[in-house]
Amino acid sequence: MSFTSLLAKSDALVRPLGVRVSPKLSVRFYSAARRYFLKCHEKDSIEKSMIIPSELSRTLWGIQFRAPIFNAAGIYKNGAGYAWCSSIGAGAYLAGTTTSLARKGNSRNSTYLPFAPYPQSHAASNWLGLPNEGHAKTAKILSSIPRVAGCPIGVSVALDPLASFETAVTGLAEGLSQYQSAGVDFIELNESCPNTEENSNIAHSATMDELFMRLDEVSKNFLKKRNRSLPVIVKFTNDTNSESVPYLIDTLIALGYDGVNFGNTSTDYACCKSAILKSEQKIYDYFTGTFGGGISGRPLASRSLMLTKTAAAALEAKPSRHEFHIIRTGGIETAADISESLKAGASLTEWFTGYFENFSKYGEKVYLRICQELLELL
Repeated sequence: MSFTSLLAKSDALVRPLGVRVSPKLSVRFYSAARRYFLKCHEKDSIEKSMIIPSELSRTLWGIQFRAPIFNAAGIYKNGAGYAWCSSIGAGAYLAGTTTSLARKGNSRNSTYLPFAPYPQSHAASNWLGLPNEGHAKTAKILSSIPRVAGCPIGVSVALDPLASFETAVTGLAEGLSQYQSAGVDFIELNESCPNTEENSNIAHSATMDELFMRLDEVSKNFLKKRNRSLPVIVKFTNDTNSESVPYLIDTLIALGYDGVNFGNTSTDYACCKSAILKSEQKIYDYFTGTFGGGISGRPLASRSLMLTKTAAAALEAKPSRHEFHIIRTGGIETAADISESLKAGASLTEWFTGYFENFSKYGEKVYLRICQELLELL
């Protein structure tokens, strides 16, 4: 058993009680504990790599994914963790979101990178603020990583919320070019993060026009200048208005993007609260009232599935002239969730909270276990 497998299994036994003490103390503890766990997790190792059933392998954009499930962007930061991720059988590896300028991340009330789990509700909150070391440094790290067949390398990127629009777009285009040179296999453009402290029109789009202006600039400054096949997928929030999805799909296709991802964390606190058990609502109210941030996990499942179905219907009504795929993130927890996603029209899925919940049960066999169950369902 790996070190972090043991940590996760031990924590799973006490966490339901740990979140019921003082909300402030619980958030401080789990924020610090999460940082420690992830530092250990990305450096962990196993003696023998897991072998995923070959029947689950799929090729998208000319890239082989050995399974239709892999980590969402918030797990591995700054290009770390590929060796571990590939050894346990993930369908791909996605490096955490980077920006042009390095960012330390959020801190408030003496709590750095605030995080709170709601274990019995199968959910969590975070207000991290995109901590990262920047495009250039992360691209350099990724460029030197030995690849494992069937586990491609992706990276999540975002416009720098501290910069002016022109500076942010220029910096993002430079970053995309750096990742292109580094040899990454796919890129996810994060248009969904609710966790930047700055109230900028980049981090929090006031209108659809601002969003489309950003997408158009990235298209002109990078997509139309790509010197190799490098898929760029755009990730939207789980709170996206379903009525706007067909328009989003049409726009992405017209601008040359290669896919869409629904959806990142939710800030619809009132709606999500109905899915939080009463025993965990005290810490939920403290976190959302003090930090805000995004909700992840099971409360997002029904909406992310609905957005996936809506996107698939829009894509069927207006097929892309180039290869275009849908990814579902938000509430992915079981093999049934993955199967349901694929039937709804998604080609791949990502998980965050669901990954950690399953890891606490199955440790390094987490991908092997869920893929075996998925194969039986399919």
